Amino acid sequence: YANILSILTRLKQVCDHPRLPDLTGGKVKKLSVMDPWESGKWNAFDELLNEALGSNLKIVIFTQYLGMMDLIGLWLKEKNVGFVELRGDTPDRAERIRRYQEEPEVRVFLCSLLAGSLGIDLTAGSVCIHYDRWWNPARENQATDRLHRLGQTRGVQVFKLQIPGTIEDRIARIIQSKTELSDALIEQSALGLKAFSRTELLELLSIPNDATDEDDPNTIEIKAE
Repeated sequence: YANILSILTRLKQVCDHPRLPDLTGGKVKKLSVMDPWESGKWNAFDELLNEALGSNLKIVIFTQYLGMMDLIGLWLKEKNVGFVELRGDTPDRAERIRRYQEEPEVRVFLCSLLAGSLGIDLTAGSVCIHYDRWWNPARENQATDRLHRLGQTRGVQVFKLQIPGTIEDRIARIIQSKTELSDALIEQSALGLKAFSRTELLELLSIPNDATDEDDPNTIEIKAE
């Protein structure tokens, strides 16, 4: 079971960005330059980001990987976009939230999914981007609800990025079939993995029956809600 989970995690990380496994595995301590061409998902993310910033909207970005936060943070710095970030070990959470809520120049709130899915209000944001998909949709919904708190006066656009024909797509299909169980399962496991049997986990690693040579890993599916 542990070996299956490790393989699935690496595959999910590659879908986010090919450099991510090296970052999370400690092979690369810090990146000094971003290579957006390495990942098709970056193109879709960059388009969403530019469109929202061009419309003078504030954005909240959720990802489950701290290494992915490093990559996105580096990208935002290169674009000179003001942002704050929230991780599980962030000491000044309230101050960072206040800055995002009140300061016009802070355009992006970059957040670990587990650290930011409960107990905070991000009503200044009107665009929510889930850069990667969680095992359990209830956790994603809890994070999205940070923008829908009391005091929200704007419409909120929610985008979820996933690459068709990859492990992300197959996980999303199984998750969708188990949505009715999510509220109970989210209490059982922080990972939400108890929603998956060993057979289903192995199935994620098999070649899908509908796979074709024409599947393009650079085609990104953006789920708007």
